[in-house]
Amino acid sequence: SDSKAAIPLLKKAEDQFPGHFTTAILDAGYDYEPIYRQLHEYQMRAVIPYNVRNEGEYLGFDEHFRPTCVREHSYRYDSFDEKYRTLKFTRPKECATCPLRDDSLCQKVFKIKCDIDLRKFTYPARGSELWKQLYKERTAVERVNAYLKQYFQLNNVRHRTGRKAKLHFNLVTFIYNACKLAVDRLNALSQVQIQAA
Repeated sequence: SDSKAAIPLLKKAEDQFPGHFTTAILDAGYDYEPIYRQLHEYQMRAVIPYNVRNEGEYLGFDEHFRPTCVREHSYRYDSFDEKYRTLKFTRPKECATCPLRDDSLCQKVFKIKCDIDLRKFTYPARGSELWKQLYKERTAVERVNAYLKQYFQLNNVRHRTGRKAKLHFNLVTFIYNACKLAVDRLNALSQVQIQAA
């Protein structure tokens, strides 16, 4: 699978462009501890969906590994402390009317160090708006890849040498980008004409 090539690719990218990349957005197939450790070493954020593998339920946490209160309401993600690499979660809004809110079992704030488990406790926190927003960028790239494979025949390259295949790829992506640029400019021009009318 492609996950075996992830760490060599990360090392090569860090060697050629040190400190340039800040976030790795990958699909669930890359959800392996060594990949998280490599990203942690390069101080990169990991946006990878959690892939459950013969693991039991993680008690006291929801599906996004946010702590839960006694009544199993999920705590809200609040912030990330860069210095201590700690995720901060605050009391759920359901606790405002809960009779147990003043009980010693119900904490106001949870702080969890990411180093406890790099797969489960990532920054941005799983399920947070920032995490979802970053992951949407990956799906946009996947749509472009599918479009190039389907309509520009990139999944049907039949060159024997890498140089010819690379030239083919570069020409296809150049044509795709030129088409997108032309469409964007035509749309912007039509918007200006509509507003002027």
